[in-house]
Amino acid sequence: MIKADAVQWLGNRGHDIEESEVIKCKRVGKYLFLLQKEYEYEVEYYDLTDQTGECIDAEPIETFKWNLDYMRKVITKEHYYRW
Repeated sequence: MIKADAVQWLGNRGHDIEESEVIKCKRVGKYLFLLQKEYEYEVEYYDLTDQTGECIDAEPIETFKWNLDYMRKVITKEHYYRW
């Protein structure tokens, strides 16, 4: 998902955000991961099927990895359970 699409999706759900405020975004399945200038210390993620567009949770940028495997683990909360 490109920045413009992410901004439009959030804007359609009442979020006041400009494309220039988005540092990075990526879609994984039905989830949107978003790093904004306003919250540059964390990556927020959203369920794209949610009509309210509320943030599900956020991960600290220091430990966040923008790879598919890690983001899937964030979605399933598997990254919290390190055996």
